[in-house]
Amino acid sequence: MQRIVRRPRHILTFDIEEHFHASRFDSSMRRRNWSSFHSRAQASVERILELLALHSTKATFFSLGWLAEQHPAIIRAVSAAGHEIACLGYGHELVAAQTPQLFRADIRRAKRILEDITGSEIVGYRAPSLSITAHTPWALQIVAEEGFQYDSSVLPIRHGLAGIPGTSPWIHRLALEGIYLWEIPPSTMNLGGFRKAIGGGGYLRAFRYPVLKSLLSRIEALDEPIVVYLRSWEIDAAQPRMRDTVLSEFRHYFNLDKTAGRLDQLLTDFQFGPVSEVVLAIHDQVLSASARTALNSDPRDAQQESPQLTTV
Repeated sequence: MQRIVRRPRHILTFDIEEHFHASRFDSSMRRRNWSSFHSRAQASVERILELLALHSTKATFFSLGWLAEQHPAIIRAVSAAGHEIACLGYGHELVAAQTPQLFRADIRRAKRILEDITGSEIVGYRAPSLSITAHTPWALQIVAEEGFQYDSSVLPIRHGLAGIPGTSPWIHRLALEGIYLWEIPPSTMNLGGFRKAIGGGGYLRAFRYPVLKSLLSRIEALDEPIVVYLRSWEIDAAQPRMRDTVLSEFRHYFNLDKTAGRLDQLLTDFQFGPVSEVVLAIHDQVLSASARTALNSDPRDAQQESPQLTTV
């Protein structure tokens, strides 16, 4: 009997970063000591990969360039398991803390590192802490110019260091100056008159699971893809505690011990996949880019015309 393979309806993403990369704990002193802190990313990513394998689910992993440079084996393991690798920038700098020139250099460096490790084109980008805002309108243009086909940084709300209120909450294509870029906003919903980022790991930890499932099901009922994002450290309840404000510590460490169980429930109740499988136009572009790369790698075909990217 032939097995029918269904295309996933929803998008599951993870940011591969260390617990000490969290923006709420950022300081120049901590940055100077990044290399001396004990890395916990490998154990976290391995646990995530085990859960995904258990449910036969693929996802998109946005990796920090600094982490990939320090621990390339983590990226190779994720890629070898069939998951999509995307870019989280290099140094976990908030976009607003950079000039356009520094931002371009940061994402270009990270993209090159990830492509060298995986041997594949990196087509997706997400800003650290989703920090593309109305104050950095130049960032999306640079992302597109640097060869990314989609971005997943823009929340249509004001949310801490993130958000551009009033933008579309659904997957859409941006027409920038001479170039297009797909935007994949993490899922949000209007709750009590305020739009909340219910697709984030913080809400996975904060809400009782039946409540979260009900909210996500409302998005599914609209025939729109759910877009979930978690940081790899959110599955690590035993991570060392860092000191900061009471609110920052509460938001970072609250219910970390519940993440794995609730992620397991999500994977049971919803059909997830990586960005490039759920968004068909991006999927077609990835296939076209892969074909072009293979063609250009054969010197006998060097003079032939490369296939054109599909635009929808």
